[in-house]
Amino acid sequence: MQVAIVIDGEAGGESDDQLSTSLYRWLTQDPEVSRHATISLVPEESRAGDMGGALDVINAVVTHGIALGNLAVAVATWRASRPAAPVVRLERDGVTVTVEDGSPDTVSRIVDALNRPQPNTRGDRTDQP
Repeated sequence: MQVAIVIDGEAGGESDDQLSTSLYRWLTQDPEVSRHATISLVPEESRAGDMGGALDVINAVVTHGIALGNLAVAVATWRASRPAAPVVRLERDGVTVTVEDGSPDTVSRIVDALNRPQPNTRGDRTDQP
């Protein structure tokens, strides 16, 4: 499953790009994340009305729910290590969750929200027998 990691707003005098680069390095150096995920830093698509260059987004392709939990813990740990904790969002198929901390409840909330079966485009229900 592919998860986009987006940092909203500057924090502690660092720009979004600096924060994204820092988090990218943190995730690629975390053995629990890098073992079961592919992490890449890509430019976010520009939207109408945007001025200047596009911000960087971190893409994570995780192999299973446990890897998603490890990713959420790593993001929360990085966020807590910052002098001013930036807002970090994890997004998958239109579902967005904000990482607040690395507590078991928060990690469970993130995994449940992002690991939920997504409705298909034909309108069929895939969650029923």
